Amino acid sequence: MTIKNITLLFTFGLALQSFNAQIIPNGTIDNLDELSQKETVYTVTKDGIKLYTDIYYPVFRDSVVADVPFGGSNYTIQIIPKNSQFVIYDTTNIGPDNYSLPIIYTRTPYNKAGDDLGGSIFPFMGYGYAIQDMRGRYESEGVYFPMFSDSWQKDDYHPSITIPMDLTNSSDPSNAIFHEDGSESILYLADSLMRVFDTNLDGVMDTIKYSNGNIGMYGASALGNSQYQALSNIPHSIANNPIKCLMPTVATNEHYNTTLFHNGVYRSSLTSGWLIGQMTSGVYDTLVGTDISTTNSLHSPADYGYTSSLILANDLIDWFVVDEHASSPSGAHPTSLLRKDLDASQAPVDAFGETDATGNNSRYENLNKPIYHLTGWWDIFVNGQIETFNNVRKANPNSNQKLVIGPWTHQTIGTNTVGDEVYPDNVHEVVGFDLGFDVNDILTDPTIVNQIYGSELLNWYRTNLGGEPFFIIPESNDWQTLGTNQIRVPAENYIIPYYEFLNYIGGVSDLNNLPIEVNIGGNITAMNYSLPTLDPPLINLSSPLGAYDPNYFNQVKDIRMYITGPSNDALNAGVGNYWLGTDSLPFVQGMQMEKLFLHQNNSLDGTVPSNNEGVITYTTDPSNPVITIGGNNMIPNVPGGGQKSQGSMNVADPAYASYTMSRPDVIAFESAAMSDTVTYIGFPKATIYAKGNATSQGLAKTDFDLMVRILDVYPDGREMLITEGTVNARARDYAKSIHDADTNDLTILSNIDNDTYYPFEFDLLPLGHTFGVNHKMKVLISSSNYPKYQSNPNIPNTDGEFFRWSPGDTIGHNYNGTWIYPQSSDITLEFSDANPSFIEMPHVYQLPNDVAENQIKKSLHLFPNPTNDVLFLERNYNEECIIEVYNLLGAKVIEQRLGKNSKTGFIDVSALDKGVYLLMTVAKDGTSVAKKFVVQ
Repeated sequence: MTIKNITLLFTFGLALQSFNAQIIPNGTIDNLDELSQKETVYTVTKDGIKLYTDIYYPVFRDSVVADVPFGGSNYTIQIIPKNSQFVIYDTTNIGPDNYSLPIIYTRTPYNKAGDDLGGSIFPFMGYGYAIQDMRGRYESEGVYFPMFSDSWQKDDYHPSITIPMDLTNSSDPSNAIFHEDGSESILYLADSLMRVFDTNLDGVMDTIKYSNGNIGMYGASALGNSQYQALSNIPHSIANNPIKCLMPTVATNEHYNTTLFHNGVYRSSLTSGWLIGQMTSGVYDTLVGTDISTTNSLHSPADYGYTSSLILANDLIDWFVVDEHASSPSGAHPTSLLRKDLDASQAPVDAFGETDATGNNSRYENLNKPIYHLTGWWDIFVNGQIETFNNVRKANPNSNQKLVIGPWTHQTIGTNTVGDEVYPDNVHEVVGFDLGFDVNDILTDPTIVNQIYGSELLNWYRTNLGGEPFFIIPESNDWQTLGTNQIRVPAENYIIPYYEFLNYIGGVSDLNNLPIEVNIGGNITAMNYSLPTLDPPLINLSSPLGAYDPNYFNQVKDIRMYITGPSNDALNAGVGNYWLGTDSLPFVQGMQMEKLFLHQNNSLDGTVPSNNEGVITYTTDPSNPVITIGGNNMIPNVPGGGQKSQGSMNVADPAYASYTMSRPDVIAFESAAMSDTVTYIGFPKATIYAKGNATSQGLAKTDFDLMVRILDVYPDGREMLITEGTVNARARDYAKSIHDADTNDLTILSNIDNDTYYPFEFDLLPLGHTFGVNHKMKVLISSSNYPKYQSNPNIPNTDGEFFRWSPGDTIGHNYNGTWIYPQSSDITLEFSDANPSFIEMPHVYQLPNDVAENQIKKSLHLFPNPTNDVLFLERNYNEECIIEVYNLLGAKVIEQRLGKNSKTGFIDVSALDKGVYLLMTVAKDGTSVAKKFVVQ
């Protein structure tokens, strides 16, 4: 056989065949599933419960062969044997241990069998992937206590307070107060979970660890919360923590003022809706009578001593938020001991990071690994995730923390269609691709693999889990026949960077220098051969892939936010809708809290009331609440269904307005049209003077809620929800402490006096938004927003308790021995110079230096406003300009110059009469920016 014949053999015969729809042992890789092998194993908790785990590895589930025409006959040559692992990370001294891989790990309460993404994508991208059913869920053993079992041991914090549905004794090691399943399962996976596998295909099975000691975590929502919880419980003092990085998406490590309540208002849709869904979907009533053990994998209400999962769910909710616990008030109170179970900030540790009720150290010190915190302005946890991010950075100043906030809701991360908005495609610029893609898109979409491989998300794992993987075909000892001749493929370990293999199966490059040996008549010849470009390709690539950039994350800001702006608005084309990088949130410079006052005539402006303008009274009926339209929600649909009630939605839509805005119990305050664009980034604040008067039951004490919603009113009539916030009257002092950036978790909740004014000072949820020219701001005040928040029954609560109620319920509350029932209440808002009500907006007048000026309109900030002597100005542009001041009659009363590169200046206005004036900066090219100010 001549070299020419060998060349012809490979040129005409040696090529991988294309995908088809079948998964059969046919010598062809037919779909992505055949590029990974799943094994079901389990980790073991300290109380002996088996947590079943599916582990996916990059292993060919079929052999890869080629048909070779030679000498008038066809021969089938095997290139890659079946059951061979094709990814390694360590290329030195190849042995069994080289086949242990970094693992990306997910813990889920939603059934690991439903995973259709991670098990395909992560092995395809070069990792092991593990997904585990949490305790008491689906295939795993034990009894499920949502989130409670996944954090840290609770016994040191409250040894006498246990979940009453836990049938074990409080001293039993299996009791839930001892559970710490998240950290335990990770340490078990890293150190004790072994894999039996023939790594070098020599017929001898090798025993190796699944993990090479590098574990990253992945997942959203409950799967993200479990990441924070697991790392929070691995002491920072231990050597070789296997967790190398996290990627918690739409998640938080702080739950009291995020998940359960917000400023004392119960998040009924989220908390009750999620817990009921959990306990009724995975705990099966039909197994009652069959399920006789609390340690098996049969999950029924019998595990909790119940016969109905719905009754169980409601009792479990009440235990979390309603019932008093020994000397501790219910979970509705900031002083509740139950906060130590889920809020990392409330669960102290000692100097080594070990749980210690008397410890002086923050549990956040344990979160000293790189974490990519991914969320959206409209996520259900956004305030808690920002708080978590800031707590981690404060406790670990030198750790690598990244926070990304997009224009997304809980279920729409990475997409550009959110609520009633369709954002520009630049929303994909940071994450890199739409996370909502179908796994099968990889086979048909010519861009999806490029997007994933080049994305920040994959780069995060490359950076923190050991760099680039390598593709390997292990050396074959099998001489295959070509008639009377033989060939060995490959003749030695064939190792190349993994992206080169993807380029080959993507049809954009050859597979170079494959070592082979041929035996022709007893003469063995070694040679290298490059397999020609695959046609048709196995996958679609839009361009060749290359190595990742290991320095990428050193070059981007720690915080990146998508600043939303007007849509379908020709006058404001190009305003907002861009990514902004910064180093802090809230901003520490370039931002001024701008007060916008509410007036009795329903106006909204920067002028404090000059006298007692009067009051506005509305009646709130708990049985007829304002309905949730848009916002930071996960579960609710809009009235009539059709879409989720989440994100920025047009509350003026005729289909919704009567439910949520055009009602007598919703009071609207509207500004004048804006003469320039205005950008707000951060947490708005509210100060509202109000009283409640509920007289039907003759009670001296009462309770009510205030809801604030901020809208962007378009010239075309759209009124888009931008952000919102709420406060409960009993939690007014706690909310004020957060408002004042001095959170007091020792605050006692207390009822208020009936028919008595109180100041309510509270933070709203965050925003990053630019209002356009001719847009208006509208503020809506009401006392309900249901089902997002509980409809307040307007009755006092017994100290230490919480009354959980929904419209349609007929139950009452035993208040100090007397049964009382939900009632309507008259809510009165006061508007006066002595007690003004106002919204404070985080007005950003100077964006960070790395943001080009053309990304926003020129803006100007004046302060103090009103003033009586000196007016200071700050602007976000550099051109030399003339400052002109006009009175309301149009007469110019002041003119002075502001030099180039002077972004600040001041004007003496002490000689001006009291009144409203217009200040303009006029540049040489004639462009101007105008702002009103008041001399008082």
